[in-house]
Amino acid sequence: MSSAAEELASIYAQHGAAAYYGESVTMTEHSLQAAYFARAHGVSDALVLASLLHDIGHLIESVPEDIADWHHDAGHERSGSRWLAARFGPEVSEPVRLHVPAKRYLCATDPAYLNQLSAASVTTLALQGGPMNDAERAYFETEPYWREAVLLRQFDDQGKIGGFKTPPFEHYRHLIEQFARVQRPVRAVLFDLDGTLINTETHTDATVAEIAAHYGVAGYSLPHTETHGRTWLHVAETMRAQTGLGVPAAELASALLAHWNSSVTGVQPIAGAPEAVHAAAASGLRLAVVSSSPRAVIDKFIRQLGIDDCVAPQARIGGDDVSVGKPDPEAFLRAARVLDVEPAEAVVFEDSSAGLRAAKAAGMRSVFITACAAEISGNIALASASCHDYRSLPVKFWDQLAAGDTALLHKDYV
Repeated sequence: MSSAAEELASIYAQHGAAAYYGESVTMTEHSLQAAYFARAHGVSDALVLASLLHDIGHLIESVPEDIADWHHDAGHERSGSRWLAARFGPEVSEPVRLHVPAKRYLCATDPAYLNQLSAASVTTLALQGGPMNDAERAYFETEPYWREAVLLRQFDDQGKIGGFKTPPFEHYRHLIEQFARVQRPVRAVLFDLDGTLINTETHTDATVAEIAAHYGVAGYSLPHTETHGRTWLHVAETMRAQTGLGVPAAELASALLAHWNSSVTGVQPIAGAPEAVHAAAASGLRLAVVSSSPRAVIDKFIRQLGIDDCVAPQARIGGDDVSVGKPDPEAFLRAARVLDVEPAEAVVFEDSSAGLRAAKAAGMRSVFITACAAEISGNIALASASCHDYRSLPVKFWDQLAAGDTALLHKDYV
C-alpha cells in the first residue's frame, strides 16, 4: 500500500464508525455511498475518489458529534482539501474544497434543490452562509473544478441511506494508489510582489477610488478579489463593466498605474521579506518574482528592497510579459521554464486569491502570506501552508526546504 492508502485506512478505521452528523449513516457509510453514486453516474476516476474522500476534513478534526451544538461552520472542506492536496493532485482535492460552496451555489440556482436537503444539511447551510448571491455565483463559476464540485455535491446528498450496501473501502485502494503522488523536492521559489514582498495594497484601494472619482464616479470601490493579484487592465475592465464608464480600458489602466506609481513613494517591506529572499538565495534555491504589476515596477521595488542580486532579470515576470494574468497560471509556468524547473518543483509565495488559484492551476505548492491579505479564512484553503509574515517561518526554513523537507509546506505558521 502507498503511504496515502495506509493513512486513509487508519483514519477511517479509527473515526469512520462515528455517526454522520444528523443522518442515519456512519461517516464511512456516507463516504462509500457517495463514491458508489459517483461511479454509477459514470464520472472520472478522480471524481469517484474525491467523492469517497470528500469528508476527510470531518475525520481529521474534532467537532461536536451533535449538530445542534455547532455554532459555526466546521470548515471541513478547507481542512480536508489541504490534507488531500498534500497527497493528491487538484483533480481530487479541488472538488473537495468546493463541495460546500457548491451546496450554496445549488441552493441559489435550483429552487428544487433546497427543498430536498436533509434537516441536517439545512442546519449547516445557515452556518455556511446560506444561498450564494449573484457575485458569489459568478466567482464560483470561475473556479476550474466548479462543475465537478456540483456533481460531487449531488453524490454527497445521495449518500445518506441507512442500510444501503456498497463495496467496502478496500475496493477503492487501487484508485488511492493510482492518484497518490510523491512530493517532489523544492528547487525554486516564486514570490509575488504586492502584498507578498511589499505592502502596497492600501495604495491600490485609494487609487481605484480616486481615479473613479476623477472620471465622475464618486465613492467607488472594488472587492479585493478584483484588485489583489490582478493587472491594472483587469481592474480597468471591471470598473468599466460595473460603472458604464466610456473611457477605453487601456486609457483607464494607464491612469490607474500612473496614479499608483506616484502615490507609492517608498517601499514598505512585508516583515522579514528582504531577509527571507536573501536566505532563500543563499540556500541554493532558484528565485523569481512573478507579479501582475508591470516589469518596470518589479525592477523598481526589487532595487529598493535590496534583493537585486538574488533575482535574475529574466526571472522577473510582470503582467506585461504574459497574455493572460492571474488566476491563469501562464506567469508562474513561464517562471518555471525560465528557472528550468518542473512546476511540481516550485513553491509560490502569494497573498491573493487570484495568485493562489494560479499557483494551484500551475500544479505548484503555495504559501499564503496573510499580513496584507483579505478573506483569509477562504483563501487559506487554497494554499499548502500559510504564515502571517516571514518572521513566522522557522529559523532554518530555507535550508531545510532546499534540503528536501517538503513537510514544511503543509503547516500554518503564526
